[in-house]
Amino acid sequence: MAEKELSLQTFYKRLELTNSPGIKIIKPKFGKHIPDNELKSILQKIKPIRENSLIIVNDHDRSTPTAKIVNLLRSAGILIKPSNFIIATGTHKFPNNIDLVRFTGAKIDDQVLIHDCDDEEELIYLGETKNGTEIVVNSVLMEYDDIITINSVEPHYFAGFTGGIKSLIPGLASRKTIEKNHSLAIKPESCILKTDSNPLHEDLWEGGKLLKSLQKIKSIQIVNHNEQIFYMSVGTLQKAFNQCKNQSFKIYGTPLNKKFDHIISFVANPLNKTLYQAQKAMENTKNILKDNGTFTLIARCDRGIGNPLFFQRMKNLQTPENIVSSLTFEKYKFGDHKAYYWAELAKRARLFYIGDISSSEASDAFMEKISFNQLFTKIEKWIKKNQAILIDEMGGMSVAYLEK
Repeated sequence: MAEKELSLQTFYKRLELTNSPGIKIIKPKFGKHIPDNELKSILQKIKPIRENSLIIVNDHDRSTPTAKIVNLLRSAGILIKPSNFIIATGTHKFPNNIDLVRFTGAKIDDQVLIHDCDDEEELIYLGETKNGTEIVVNSVLMEYDDIITINSVEPHYFAGFTGGIKSLIPGLASRKTIEKNHSLAIKPESCILKTDSNPLHEDLWEGGKLLKSLQKIKSIQIVNHNEQIFYMSVGTLQKAFNQCKNQSFKIYGTPLNKKFDHIISFVANPLNKTLYQAQKAMENTKNILKDNGTFTLIARCDRGIGNPLFFQRMKNLQTPENIVSSLTFEKYKFGDHKAYYWAELAKRARLFYIGDISSSEASDAFMEKISFNQLFTKIEKWIKKNQAILIDEMGGMSVAYLEK
């Protein structure tokens, strides 16, 4: 950032926020992490993985401690023979400077593949969902009898939760499949913490069921923060996901009995690397922000905008009103859901930004770039006016929702 990083501790001390009755601070309720010996005991519920099995792992934009889990599988005697790994990138581009063996926990005899959603020679058509999503996936899924997925389960602003089927779709799907599925994100029922009657979530699972081996796929689903694991479930893909989803809801969700005038979100790593990912912090708490309030996004964004499609869409349409009125499910283009959600919030709230994105780029995203000192001044005024302020210590992970 242009100015020195400010820790949360320094932030609180300077403003004496803990003494203000109008301040609410949220973060995930991780509790005590599971020690490695207990994790190995849980993993031993899985039968030993046969040679030349396929292990599907998350990409660099997820906090899943893949290598740790793979090493635990080895020390538990579950993974002792050479296997094949594939990194489920979806539409993301995997960086060239990451050591694939170290990242996945693979051994020298293992093969590590990287999914490419645009490589038509490696893709295969499975069928179509009732929503018209043509399910085209990496053909590697058809080549193995033993498949295991490793995934982390966190709230997701339109799929309900990450994890589960997302290792396959969008993780190993074609760009066209992902684009069609993501068009459902514009529907209001596609929202955070919700899987039942969530059209996008249901479309993913319907697509996954076209894969004949789905019921045979074994899965490791976790709730984690960096290397620390707080919950782990193993079993079939659906069962392991459902168990982990319920625990994820308890850990990440914070029920509140009122809305707030202002939200300040310190975006958590690795979501703070790009503006594309950092937006998740806005989505996770926007439902408890009052109309005409403010949202301050604090995210370094040292890798810039990220996927530029949503950003270009906003620049072209120029105003939040134009975006909301122009973008529809029927005319969806990839990235529209991101621009739509962003504009929807910008229509009813003032957006501030602190980080490495330039002032002009922030402006194109309907945000005003400010400094920490300017934020301090604003907070002091808000406190004097007895306005309610929510501080999210782990933006993009914490979720706030109104109690019913």
